[in-house]
Amino acid sequence: MRPFVLLFVVGFALGSLLAAAEAAVTKPNIILIYSDDHGFADLRAQGVDKDIQTPNLDALAREGVRFKRGYVSAPQCVPSRAGVITGRYQQRFGVEDNLLGPLPLAEVTIAERLKPAGYISGQIGKWHLEPAGKRAGEKQDARQFLPLGQGFEEYYTGPLHSFVASHDLKGNRLPDAPQTLTDPRFRCIWQTEAALSFLDRRAQNPEQPFFLYLAYFTPHVPLESPEPWFSKTPASLPKERRQALAMIAGMDDGIGRIREKLRLQGQEKNTLIFFISDNGAPLKEGAWNGSLNLPLTGEKGMLTDGGIRTPFLAVWPGKLPAGKVFEPPVINLDVAATAASLAGLPHDAALDGVDLMPYLLGKKTGNPHEALYWRWRSQAAILADGWKLILLGKERFLFKPDEPEGETKNLLKEFPDKAAQLEKKLMAWNATLPPPGLPRELNAQDQMFYDAHVLKTGVTVVKRPRGAKGEAPAETGTEAKTLQGWLGRNCELKADTEGLHVTPARKGQPFLARSGLGFTGPVVATLRIQCPKGGKGGISWRLEGQKDFVPAQQQDFDIPAASGWQTVKFPLPAGGRVIHVRLHLPGSGPSVVGSLEFQGSGAERAVAWRFDQAKP
Repeated sequence: MRPFVLLFVVGFALGSLLAAAEAAVTKPNIILIYSDDHGFADLRAQGVDKDIQTPNLDALAREGVRFKRGYVSAPQCVPSRAGVITGRYQQRFGVEDNLLGPLPLAEVTIAERLKPAGYISGQIGKWHLEPAGKRAGEKQDARQFLPLGQGFEEYYTGPLHSFVASHDLKGNRLPDAPQTLTDPRFRCIWQTEAALSFLDRRAQNPEQPFFLYLAYFTPHVPLESPEPWFSKTPASLPKERRQALAMIAGMDDGIGRIREKLRLQGQEKNTLIFFISDNGAPLKEGAWNGSLNLPLTGEKGMLTDGGIRTPFLAVWPGKLPAGKVFEPPVINLDVAATAASLAGLPHDAALDGVDLMPYLLGKKTGNPHEALYWRWRSQAAILADGWKLILLGKERFLFKPDEPEGETKNLLKEFPDKAAQLEKKLMAWNATLPPPGLPRELNAQDQMFYDAHVLKTGVTVVKRPRGAKGEAPAETGTEAKTLQGWLGRNCELKADTEGLHVTPARKGQPFLARSGLGFTGPVVATLRIQCPKGGKGGISWRLEGQKDFVPAQQQDFDIPAASGWQTVKFPLPAGGRVIHVRLHLPGSGPSVVGSLEFQGSGAERAVAWRFDQAKP
């Protein structure tokens, strides 16, 4: 071989080896942090609520990218997690809601995807993709559906005080793993310590890249009052709000400790961190978890932005631009596609997400996605070009979410052609799913959500704290807030300064319904009402943990015929935490409700609604 040819071959070989070595070194570590039922408002960097304090998450936004329109693929825990960990619309493999797990073993998780690129993976906290609901009773080894069977070499899997682990929190490999460990401390404390332990083990082999999926179980119920964070929250706020703020603060502190560990290990500039919430906060139905979705419309369980648009951050010091606010819509599915690209893996057409790096670095412009799609329970939606079409059973809602009126004004009649265009796109996407049919049968809870948040009834709520321990002192006067929590059934409602006018329909006894409560019975109810013809009234209630009303939980009372205002008092003898009530009114003729109050016998605060907007 000629000398110059030999030199060329040797040089080429050395260059190839150096390039391969450089590629191996520059594969970034990837950390995905997923919070739970964490509303859009509860990130101080969003600039929505002054009470939330998240200095370490704010540092992520300041040093990296805050996605203004960051979405998740479902308004509920299981399908959102199935989507993020696979990078695929979870409807493609049947995990459409919480009752349709587990994650099929045939699906490729991020951990399994990154393994051929030399990554080691760890999972910590809530998994929620094991057999449940309809599939829980099937004969199968449930452990294979946990992270240890889905590509994760190390794991501390569990939401609260019990978790399946490969190591103890000191970093020791457990004999005969997996083993179930317990830790009585606030959930975020041990979950953070597990993450630090994982990072310590990675420091023993810093050349090997890692993927860490840290799923904090916060601020999902059950609510706690962890210290030292709870005592730092404003005492004037409702207890649920204070608990949510404290739990989020505990998570935020943990994220600060993780970033400090990365700095000390020299891995900060070689680590990409995503922070996303799995869905919006629950507000009215069931127990409010204290988190807020403001200024968005709706809540967990809805395809309005309040259910699917969440805190969404990315930071990679020295790589991603600092302080960037990314405007176009992105989705949790993009994490897997971005991770695969950074690991040097070939593009996989099965992924529905998009590699975000070219857009964040300015190499590509415009929207990463032509459209985003959702299908969940009796709802379906598409977001494209600033327009959003939502299908609720057979109803249609057309919104421009980023306009001032957001998702409170249905533009369907004004722009029917736009709605038709979006529905055509939605149907084309839906045709690629098994089964292809859009949901048509209306789910009762879905209807209640949209009645409360979109088809608003306009009532006034007044809550008066009564000086209970941990609550604000009794107020002087009243402070009214206009909320949309009361719904009418078998009647027509109209609210004005006189009160809430209830006109019975032709069939069925009229009643007013209010969910999202949280007071403990028994209580005494006080109803201020005008009911010229009088008749039978009643109150029925649903307790926490009950899926429906039961006949035994109803108290009847008489409303005398009277031409003017009268006050009717009656007991609500509930033996537990009341989350939902129905106030039944006489069907003999129209009535006007001025106010309704539930008062406990102990220190529990009164819960009162003023419909007349007049002074008491």
